[in-house]
Amino acid sequence: HYGEALLKPTRIYVADILAAIKKFNKRKQNIVGIAHITGGSFYDKVSRILPKDVRAVIDTKSWAVPEIFEIIWKKGKVPKKEIYKTLNMGIGMVLISKPAAAKELLRFIKGSKIIGTIEKGDGKVELI
Repeated sequence: HYGEALLKPTRIYVADILAAIKKFNKRKQNIVGIAHITGGSFYDKVSRILPKDVRAVIDTKSWAVPEIFEIIWKKGKVPKKEIYKTLNMGIGMVLISKPAAAKELLRFIKGSKIIGTIEKGDGKVELI
C-alpha cells in the first residue's frame, strides 16, 4: 500500500499550463507566476517568482495532504517547515494569477484550487 503510494507517477502539467498561458495571457497577463513544486520546497520555489514587495500566504488546510505524506510527517516527527521544504505535500504546481482570472482558471484547469493569497510583504512565503 505505501510502496504503491510512493511510486505513483506525478501529474504532468505541461499541457494544462501551456493551454492556460495561451488562453489567459494573450494581452492581459493574467498568469503572473508559475512554480513547479514536485520535489518540495514551497518556500524556495514560490519565493523565486515573487516580487520583493509581496509575500505568498499559503493556507495548508485548503487541500487534502496525501496520506503517505501525513504518515511520513507524523511518524517521522518532522517539523512543519521542514516537511514543506522537503515534500510537495500534494501540490505539484502553483500558478499565481490576477484575482480577476482566478475563478476562470479554476474552471479551466481541472482539479485546481485556490491555496493562498498574495499580500504586501517581503518576497517570502508564509504557510498557515
